Amino acid sequence: MKVTPDLQVERVLVENAKSLIPKIGGDFQIVRGNCTEEVAFAALLSLRSFDRETNHARTLGGELLLRLAGTLQIKDAIKERGIVNGENYLVVFGSPERAEELIGELGLKKLPPLECEPEKLKTFFEKSALVEVM
Repeated sequence: MKVTPDLQVERVLVENAKSLIPKIGGDFQIVRGNCTEEVAFAALLSLRSFDRETNHARTLGGELLLRLAGTLQIKDAIKERGIVNGENYLVVFGSPERAEELIGELGLKKLPPLECEPEKLKTFFEKSALVEVM
C-alpha cells in the first residue's frame, strides 16, 4: 500500500523470520502490527522524527519499532513488535517498485491490507505519538 511516494506498507506472510533478521535494515523493516493504518502512522511519525531531528533511534527501522511499541527501549520494542513467523508488515522507506523487489527477494507472500476498527485505531495513534513526548 502506497502511503506516500517514498513510503510503502505491505501486509506479508513470513515463513522463516530467523533467516530474514540479518537482512533487515537500510531502507526497510519488518514488524508486527494490528492493522495497516497503525503501521503506516508509526512509519510516518518515524520519518517526521528524523526530519525534525527528534528521533530516539539511530535508524528509521529502529524508530518505527519504538513508535509501534510505545517505548524508548529498543530491546522491549523488538520483543513486542519485531518480526516473527506468520503475519507481519513490510515497511519500505522507498518506492513501490522497491517494495515489490523486496517481497520477491525475501520470499514474502503478500496479504490483503487489514483495516483497524476505529475505536482501536485511536489508541494505536496515541501510543505511537506518545514516544514523541517521552
